[in-house]
Amino acid sequence: MARGKFVDLTGMVFERLTVVGRDKERKPKVYWWCTCSCNNEMVKRSIITSSLTGCYTQSCGCLQKEKVRKTMSKTMKKYNTYDLSGEYGIGYTNKGEEFHFDLEDYDKIKNYCWHKNKYGYFMTRDGNKKLLIHRLIMDVTDSTIEVDHIKHKLYDNRKDKLRISFTNENQINRKLMKNNTSGVTGVFWNKQDNLWSTQLTIDGKRMYVGSSKNFEIAVKNRKEAEEKYFGELSYDNSINSSTAINQE
Repeated sequence: MARGKFVDLTGMVFERLTVVGRDKERKPKVYWWCTCSCNNEMVKRSIITSSLTGCYTQSCGCLQKEKVRKTMSKTMKKYNTYDLSGEYGIGYTNKGEEFHFDLEDYDKIKNYCWHKNKYGYFMTRDGNKKLLIHRLIMDVTDSTIEVDHIKHKLYDNRKDKLRISFTNENQINRKLMKNNTSGVTGVFWNKQDNLWSTQLTIDGKRMYVGSSKNFEIAVKNRKEAEEKYFGELSYDNSINSSTAINQE
């Protein structure tokens, strides 16, 4: 462009800016109204000729913001550390918390930074979306389907330790409640009858199984009921007599 010679830039495109006409209110220097293609609202700016032709201003400001975000994401992104030398992979959060996974799933999880949430699950964020590692590994995105840790070891996310289930099935396999004093789900000491009572919850309804003075018999009744009504969904509550309160 020759110095001093006026050139009409209307319709010309400079990176993301399209010149739509001259800003006649700004004189004596020549300014141009430009729209930016970064969004649907088509932000309009008045820009001096030298900034456009000299490649100083190529957007409404969005390019610079994107560069800053990319730089920040590179410098701030954190990664977990991994041990892939064994039969299965072991990951470590930035706090040193350990989680397990199948080696074949390493490529699926390696680009995220996992941490343990307050419930004990390992999770991360993908933009505004929360990701749980056990659901990612099992390729489950449907919110009506749950992924159950069969043995309640939330750090163990190997596929043979996980199971796809629906809500009622997951409740069957739930772990011991905090207020349980017997050490076995569904077995409690009935103070009124001075007996160990056994119960089962099916589809939200509590079912009485039986009572006994003998703790081991009460547990046996519970396990038999689980096998009858729950089958393979039953969690293996090992009998731990030392945790049972001797009420007799």
